[in-house]
Amino acid sequence: MMKFLFNILILIVITFSFSSCRTITYGTDPALIGELYNFKKILVKGGDFWITTYQKITDPDMPYVFYIEGDGAAFNGKYRVSHNPTPRNQMMLNLAAMDKRPNVVYVARPCQYTPMDLNPTCTNQYWTGKRLSDDSVQALNETINSINRNGKFSIIGYSGGGGIAVLIAARNSNVKDIITIAGNLDIQSFTTFHSVTPMIGSLNPIDYANQVRDIPQLHLSGGKDKVVPPFIADKFVQEASSTCVKQQIFVDATHRDGWKQIWEYIYTKPLICY
Repeated sequence: MMKFLFNILILIVITFSFSSCRTITYGTDPALIGELYNFKKILVKGGDFWITTYQKITDPDMPYVFYIEGDGAAFNGKYRVSHNPTPRNQMMLNLAAMDKRPNVVYVARPCQYTPMDLNPTCTNQYWTGKRLSDDSVQALNETINSINRNGKFSIIGYSGGGGIAVLIAARNSNVKDIITIAGNLDIQSFTTFHSVTPMIGSLNPIDYANQVRDIPQLHLSGGKDKVVPPFIADKFVQEASSTCVKQQIFVDATHRDGWKQIWEYIYTKPLICY
């Protein structure tokens, strides 16, 4: 009998160990991430688009935080436009899953994840030249407003989603603070650096730097990021010229790697102006 109970105890310990160590990787299916971390997939109407969101709402009376996805799989290679901009890795959703605040919402960009037959407006312009267009920004702003219901909220954007975060803040007085990760905050400098076609039809976040300069902001850059190098965020910070707007460079981070390891340290720090 004692041997039987001992074996059961060992089984429980082993099972607990495996479940405790279960982690998600950047390549994990988003539905699995949602299931593991109690996020519900909800399509929200924003402008002419159905926007895919993953929501974990545990106390609706508390502030919300919104994670805005990057540009996703906009291109296959440098010049060949993809047929679907849905991200191939889920770094941003992974970071949202790490966030222990009560109300966390991951927001995909227009035309990502949502079946194309639900979004007839989607053309590849929305993940190339118009990825930061006025109607894209407004669609995401409306999506956030319909979830947030007029409360103050934090916004976090990755890559092109960092630019979206700034552009939303420029038109939404409920934004209380901004974090960008490898944020494309100056699309003119970005396209010049990469020697690619200008983003005709997009708004340039740096043009709104002065408008959002009183909102506490932290712009994170990777020292090894060859997609959105640190000088782009630095130009935005210089343009804002505000004690509220800061940049932090993590020397070993790339565009996609190195953020998960430091994320809890970042998002738990209060953003203040000084």
